[in-house]
Amino acid sequence: MDDNEEDTCSSSSMMNKEKVNASTCHLEDLYIRGCPSLRCLPSIHQLSASLTSLSVLNCSKLTTLSSTGHLPVALKHLTVKSCSELKALLPKGQLPETLESLIIGYCQKVESIVEKFHNNRALCDITVFKCQKLKSLPEGLETLSSLRNINMTSCQDFSSFPKGGFPDSNLTVYLYGCEKLEALPSGIHTLSSLEIHNCPNMSLTEEGLPTKLAGLSTEGIKQYKALMEGGSHNLTSLTYLYISGGLDGESFQDEDLRITLPCTLTSLGIGKFPNLKYLPFKNFEDLPSLSCLRIFDFPELTSLPILPSSLLQLYIHRCPLLKEACKSDKGKEWYKIADIPCVEIDGKFIYEPEKL
Repeated sequence: MDDNEEDTCSSSSMMNKEKVNASTCHLEDLYIRGCPSLRCLPSIHQLSASLTSLSVLNCSKLTTLSSTGHLPVALKHLTVKSCSELKALLPKGQLPETLESLIIGYCQKVESIVEKFHNNRALCDITVFKCQKLKSLPEGLETLSSLRNINMTSCQDFSSFPKGGFPDSNLTVYLYGCEKLEALPSGIHTLSSLEIHNCPNMSLTEEGLPTKLAGLSTEGIKQYKALMEGGSHNLTSLTYLYISGGLDGESFQDEDLRITLPCTLTSLGIGKFPNLKYLPFKNFEDLPSLSCLRIFDFPELTSLPILPSSLLQLYIHRCPLLKEACKSDKGKEWYKIADIPCVEIDGKFIYEPEKL
């Protein structure tokens, strides 16, 4: 259903109930887009009982999905985007117990999803972006035993997670542009991957990062210092680590970066430190499993540490002095990278012949 059918999208009735029942009784996927008069979806009795996927986009007067607090009982996938007047998905009632994925984006006024998660043990993915007024996720988050992914992007007023914390599941949490968020909830020992970017007031948890953490991506001085003080070498399951100076990068000096990396690392990315002249990790050559290294945005970086023999891929971007030092056969750092199977500098494979 799209904007060519907007006359049928009214707040009182989208179409005659009998016609709806006749034409949609076996409908599994419903896509509604560009219905400027739609304020609320039809009642649950007018929607197919077998509906498993519902998408609602660009409905500028939509204020809630259901006035009764009910959605189709078989619903598995719910997407709501660009509904500028939406304030709550369901101001009363509950999300269907069958729901597996929830995506909400570009809904500037949304303040609430539902009051509480209730028997939503099938829910595995929550993605919210560009919802500036949303302050928290519903209570009961810790009961979502199948939850695998939480993605909160550019939600400026998002300031806290529910007090119950995260569920005991193999959970990945991605946070970007949540300016008011200051801390993770307690009990983060179940996290498998954590990414924090452009969250200037965010500090890592005082209880320390979970030892089972397999992936970690941080940006800014607060997160980095917490990582340094917490002992990153104690993250004995960590295989992926990404460190960015971000907007704080200019305040870093060489001595700020002295940490011992966990020996389990297979992939490491580091960048956006404009004043650093070298990478002073304490044990760079003692990383027996490191296979991929990415270095980017180091305008003053002139040299590489002794690299582990396990390294198979090296990517260098926007590091002009290091690029010069790594020139084939004549750069002073060439001997350190000559035996690495794949080396790219500014997107060019180093073994490509020079163009005349």
